[in-house]
Amino acid sequence: MSKPVVVAAPALREFAVAILEHAGLPVADAGAIADALLWANLRGVDSHGVSRLPRYLEMVQEGVIAPHAVMQVVVDAPAVALLDAAHAAGALAMRRAADLAMEKAKAAGIGLALVRNTSHTGAIGYYTQRMAHAGMAAIGFNASIPMMAYHGTRGAAVSTAPLTIATPGPGDNPVLLDMSTGAIALGKLVQARRLGTSLAAGLALDADGIPTTDPARAQVPLPLGGPKGAGLALMIELIASVATGNPILAEYLAAPPGSKARMHRQNALIIGIDVFRFCDEATFRSDVGRTIAAIKAMPADAAVGSVLAPGERGDREALRRGEAGIPLPPGIRAELSRLAAGAGVAVPWPAE
Repeated sequence: MSKPVVVAAPALREFAVAILEHAGLPVADAGAIADALLWANLRGVDSHGVSRLPRYLEMVQEGVIAPHAVMQVVVDAPAVALLDAAHAAGALAMRRAADLAMEKAKAAGIGLALVRNTSHTGAIGYYTQRMAHAGMAAIGFNASIPMMAYHGTRGAAVSTAPLTIATPGPGDNPVLLDMSTGAIALGKLVQARRLGTSLAAGLALDADGIPTTDPARAQVPLPLGGPKGAGLALMIELIASVATGNPILAEYLAAPPGSKARMHRQNALIIGIDVFRFCDEATFRSDVGRTIAAIKAMPADAAVGSVLAPGERGDREALRRGEAGIPLPPGIRAELSRLAAGAGVAVPWPAE
């Protein structure tokens, strides 16, 4: 149990589907959620991969995720839609919203889909990259319960509010930005705690609001760039939550511990832009490639190493892990093994 075990991506996906099916999700929905988790694992974003399965099952048990939710489009206009996810799993809601945004963009040139009443959406770059593969530029972000300090506060006041932008690129290689408004994503904070990995300074506060590098004490991420990340997170809440009639932060912060208003929930926004309507496809893809090549040709900082485009590191890791497999550290493996034993599901790694 002391070393990571490498598991082939198809076997790990099959395992995730079996666990989610056991939790009561239909097989097609379990597959869609597993695809989003494996996308993160393949790209090296393990904090948003299969390590999330135990928490997802807790969410089903708590009623945060409704396994048989019936999502409904409650606003349907030529270029915009509002999807009430009815507490569907985040991956299902975001896939539906992305499809709605693309459908609107094909007709109007741009399409916007808002999502309310969903749960953890995972690594949201998965959805914008999928849109970029379909020939759309895409922008997405999501709002959630307070997890991150607002600049100047000593406790969680805003969400880490992830933001993603993707565009088609040369060939079928999208350019993808996928970031958190936090100096560290909460999932990575949890991952550091599980693995006992020391944190860099300036990333997190402890339960008393004191800066810490100890993963066992770290509770609250700090905003990226201080007031910049905090302000961005707040504005995402105002657009993704307040504009959908489903505010999260105001209700959560005013509610007593243990109340329903403090249960996990998320809202989101995703935009599709039919860029080939405005610029010839071949020209657009060529110019994206030329722009990135020009930046890469600049003198490199030896301390940083190679100059990478947004998403390039993840693309490389996905190719490598797609061939070599996905490493599962001992702590994550032990958690998943306990989960599998309770569900009567075989694990795709050797017994220890």
